[in-house]
Amino acid sequence: MKRNFAISIALAAGIVALTVTTVRPAQAAEALTLDEYYVAALKRSEVVATQGELIRQAEERNKQANSALRPTVSGVASYSRRDPVPAADPGSSAPTDRSSLAKLTATQPLFRGFRDFAALRQTNALLDAQNQDYRNACTQLFKDVVQNFYIVLSIEQDLKNYSEEINQNIDREKELNGRVRIGRSRISEVLSVQSTISTLRAQVEQLRSQLGTAREAFAFLSGLAPTTLLRDTEDLTVNLEPLDEYLARLEMRPDVKASQQRLTAAQENTTVARGANLPSLDLNANRYLERSGYLRDATNLRDSDWDVELALTVPIYAGGLLQSKVREAVSQRNQAELNASQVSREAEQEIRSVYQIVVFDRAQLDALEKATESARKNYEAQRRDYRLGLVTNLDVLQALTAFQQNQRALDRARYTEKLDYLILEAAVVRRPAAPQEPVP
Repeated sequence: MKRNFAISIALAAGIVALTVTTVRPAQAAEALTLDEYYVAALKRSEVVATQGELIRQAEERNKQANSALRPTVSGVASYSRRDPVPAADPGSSAPTDRSSLAKLTATQPLFRGFRDFAALRQTNALLDAQNQDYRNACTQLFKDVVQNFYIVLSIEQDLKNYSEEINQNIDREKELNGRVRIGRSRISEVLSVQSTISTLRAQVEQLRSQLGTAREAFAFLSGLAPTTLLRDTEDLTVNLEPLDEYLARLEMRPDVKASQQRLTAAQENTTVARGANLPSLDLNANRYLERSGYLRDATNLRDSDWDVELALTVPIYAGGLLQSKVREAVSQRNQAELNASQVSREAEQEIRSVYQIVVFDRAQLDALEKATESARKNYEAQRRDYRLGLVTNLDVLQALTAFQQNQRALDRARYTEKLDYLILEAAVVRRPAAPQEPVP
C-alpha cells in the first residue's frame, strides 16, 4: 500500500526541525482523544507485552501440572552383548551372549500424598495472579498516558494564554505610543510595557522547551508522531461520590487480587511440601514387543508378553530434606501473607490520598474561577479609569498581569482536576475503559 509522505517544518525553542511524517489522507487532521492515545500506547508498550508473555508461560506451567495427574506412556528398546560364559554342565547350553528388549511402559499415578492436586491448584492461582499483573500493568500505563496527555494540553493552553497576554500588551503599547505623541503619557510607560512583552516571550520559549520534552514522551508512549494533535473529551467532575464507595472497590484492584492469588499459591505449596512425606502409589504396566532370556512359559516355550505391578514408595529418611522444604514453604506462606497485607494497605492509602487531592482540586478550581472573574473585571475597570486619568499605567499593567496569572492558573487547575480524577478512577478499577486482554 502506498504511503504519502509530507514534510513539515516545526519551529520549537528557536530551532527549526525538519521531520517526515506519515499522513493518512482521511486521518491527517484528526485529533487524538485520551482513550485513543491509551489504545495506541497499549499496543506499543513492551511492559504490557512482557506481561502477556508471562501469562502464556503461566498457562503452560498449569498444563504441566495437570499432566502430572495423567498416565505416561514410553517406549524402551535395548540391545546388549557380553562375554560368553561356558556352561558348567557339558550337556547344557551356555547362556547367550546377546540379548534384546523392546517394550511399551505405561505408568498411572494413583496416590502422591495429594501433592499433585495441590500443585495444580497452585498453578491455577499463579495463572490468575499473572492475569491480574497484566491488568495492573495496563492500569499503570493508563496513568502514564493520562499524566502525559494533560501535561501536553496544559502547556499548550499556557502557550495560548501567554500569546493572548502578549497581544494585549502589544495593544497596550500601541495605545501608549499614541498617548505619548499627544503628550498624555510618558515614554517610560511604553518602555515598561515593552519590558513586560520581552519577559513574556522569554517565558514562552521556556514553555516551548517543556512542550518539546512532553511531546517526545508522547511519541515514546504511543509510537505516533510528536506533532499529533490531542483532543480533550473528558468532563470535569460535578459531584464526587463518598469516599466509602471508592474504598468498597478496594478488593477489585488487580494488584490486590494478584497478592491474594499468590497467597493462595503459597498455601498450596505447603500442601505440596507436606505431601512429599506421605507414601506414593503408582500403577505400572509393560507390554513386551521383544524380550530374550527372561521368563518363559514352560508349556509353550515362549517369553511372557506383559506384566503389571503396583509400586508403593514410602519415604523413610532423606537427611532432613523433606522437613526443611516444609519449613521453607511455611515461611514463604507467611511472607505472602505479609505482602498481601502490605499491598492492601498501600492500595487503601492510595485511594484515600488521591480522593483528598481531587476534593482539594475541586475546591481550588471553584476559588480560581471566582478569582479570575474578579481579576478580569478589575482589569477592565483599570483600563477605563486610566483613560480618565484616575489610575497610572502601572496599575493597569498590574491588573492585566493578575488577570492573566489567574487565567493560567485556572486553566492548569482544570486539567489537573481531570488528571487527578482519572487517576482516582484508575485506582478503583473504573478506568481504563479500553479492553484489557493481552494484545497479540
